[in-house]
Amino acid sequence: MRSALIMALTIVCFMSIIPASSALTWTNDIVLEEDGMSWDYTENYEGQVATAYRAFIDSEVGNNDDHVSAWELMKVDHFIRNRLRTTLEEELDVKFDSSSKNVHVTDVDAEIALDVLGSTSKTDEITNMYFVTYDFEKNFFDMGSSLSFEGEPKTEVTIIMPEGAELLSYDGIKIKTIDTKENRTEVKGFFEDEGKITIDFAREEAKPEAEDDVEAEAESETEVDEAAE
Repeated sequence: MRSALIMALTIVCFMSIIPASSALTWTNDIVLEEDGMSWDYTENYEGQVATAYRAFIDSEVGNNDDHVSAWELMKVDHFIRNRLRTTLEEELDVKFDSSSKNVHVTDVDAEIALDVLGSTSKTDEITNMYFVTYDFEKNFFDMGSSLSFEGEPKTEVTIIMPEGAELLSYDGIKIKTIDTKENRTEVKGFFEDEGKITIDFAREEAKPEAEDDVEAEAESETEVDEAAE
């Protein structure tokens, strides 16, 4: 969700004069289903980066009085939602087989932390969240065999595949872990320098029924038939 970093990327301009103890981080949580997906994005500001964020809102959106008020927060929220939706309408960040033809954004939401309110000199931590929901015109397994995501380089990402999807290969992600939970593959890592992750997938083939299970089922049916006689 590269376009979600509207405010965050602006704040990066302040980084050259901000101590290393300050921090700006963001994470991506992508959950895929057979009929669509969600991409939740979280940005976190700490220390003097948080101060810079408040000052930016006050000077660029508000009345530059060294204080972030509720009306300024509402303007930021409205701006980010509209900008994010517009950017995604111009170019989607999710593609199957290099095409976004059958992918549609259905909802864009944001939660700007109330901790932003108050004096611009505050260093209190700020955590904002953005949520984008997508629909697929076809079943996930009929959309293609390759799926790509465009995000911010070096940001943390979690991708949860649909139930029954087998991960064949991946590119553009520095892997931390690959786990299977409730028949769903969960991949955790970081976007690499290009900011594009590509994964190849397929539907898992049904496992053949174990011979012991077949024999047990046959014996059970025989017992039922004998009881009926």
